[in-house]
Amino acid sequence: MGKLIKKNTTIQVGIWITKQYFELVWFAQDKMTENTPHFCRVNIDTPNSIQATLVEHMSNHINIQRPLEIKWVTAMLPHKVWSKSIILPHHLNENECDHQCRYILENELPIALDELWFDYMTTPLKQGLRLDIFAVRKAVGQTRLIQFLPLNIKTLDTAVHCLYRAFGYLFKTTPSSNDLFIYQDQQSTILFRQTLQEWQILSSPNQTNLTELYQQFVQRYEQNIDNILLYCETNNIQFHQPYQQVTSDIPLIPLGAALWQKDWQQNENRT
Repeated sequence: MGKLIKKNTTIQVGIWITKQYFELVWFAQDKMTENTPHFCRVNIDTPNSIQATLVEHMSNHINIQRPLEIKWVTAMLPHKVWSKSIILPHHLNENECDHQCRYILENELPIALDELWFDYMTTPLKQGLRLDIFAVRKAVGQTRLIQFLPLNIKTLDTAVHCLYRAFGYLFKTTPSSNDLFIYQDQQSTILFRQTLQEWQILSSPNQTNLTELYQQFVQRYEQNIDNILLYCETNNIQFHQPYQQVTSDIPLIPLGAALWQKDWQQNENRT
């Protein structure tokens, strides 16, 4: 018998939309299986059945006692998101970070602040702080969320962050700053890595030629790349650089969304 979920328990579910399906990923909530992602699909034409289908699949792993609260997390593709990394000589508190973000957005984007959704991440450095800022037009974000109605999605992440967590989860380690990640599915192609100074991101909203996009990435960022880790939804990979192919039975973007604000690095013995 599965673990009994008590009332008012919240399960976080990563959700992504493709041309054919809604893809849902979640983790069970007991000690034996909490490191194992579960996955199901719902046809794109039946959005009203998403939650019922999810609960049905969850009941195969856990004994559900209603009411069950679901926290939905989805993401935006990088070509829809403005981002900037800055290095500051000293640490900032939350209010100071917010003020710094607003100052930069007001001075660098020709868009009023009240027309934006923005968020930030901080990374402590030996001397100072790295501040990563991400912003999207409200209208663009709202259009994205409408695609998931009738679900009430309150967490909108970036696809790059989801992929970074997913790759880290699959390899059971924090990615190196010299690792370049390449992701390609039917909808997009994304190249990215995180260095000590910044997020380096190059993407295309379609299945762009991988070699050409890689050359653009190298020319733009002009830094050494030690390893290339490539995930491609199809087996027809046309890429002329040495790489390590990444495979997964679980789709990567909703997997990373399900890991939002979860410390996946603390568990080293995943199965």
